[in-house]
Amino acid sequence: MPAPTFRILTLCTGNICRSPAADLLLAHALAGDERFAVSSAGTHAMTGWGISSPMDELLAERGIESDQFVSRQADRALLSSADLILTATREHREWAVGAAPGTVRRAFTLTEFADAADAHPEPAAVTARELTAWAASHRPSAAVANRGAATRRGYVEGDILDPYGRGRSAYVASLGQIEPLTGRIARVLLSTHP
Repeated sequence: MPAPTFRILTLCTGNICRSPAADLLLAHALAGDERFAVSSAGTHAMTGWGISSPMDELLAERGIESDQFVSRQADRALLSSADLILTATREHREWAVGAAPGTVRRAFTLTEFADAADAHPEPAAVTARELTAWAASHRPSAAVANRGAATRRGYVEGDILDPYGRGRSAYVASLGQIEPLTGRIARVLLSTHP
């Protein structure tokens, strides 16, 4: 009997820029491996909206269609059903854990999980669920993780820039952070044991 689907949820604020980009890039990279299902939501979603332009244009340039995407609000049930929650920022991760405390060992920023997954000594020997548990036990303590200096806009190192309401260059910068992280995460997940 095949293992149950490994459900990945990407999370940002409005679910119209960062989390849908991470969702669609990760789903594209994992396409063809039926073990994984990727979706996204927002902590304060602009429910029913499509992906913000120019993020949709940047994704289209990469061959990723976003015209069927519809934003939605994260809630306790959705968070609790996810096997892995990947957030744009530490603030989003904290929101997820506050809304669904049982997710504390399954919620990471994109940067945290990419770094932890890359550090696993033998991902081919573990399942995606075991990799997630390993990553949770190997993340830096909160005291160490929160030492990063906030930027001028209040971001901590490793957080994904919010491009909403800003020019195209902000979207390019945000996607420039998201794309390599989702690529790294997909490579490790695909190498895990079924």
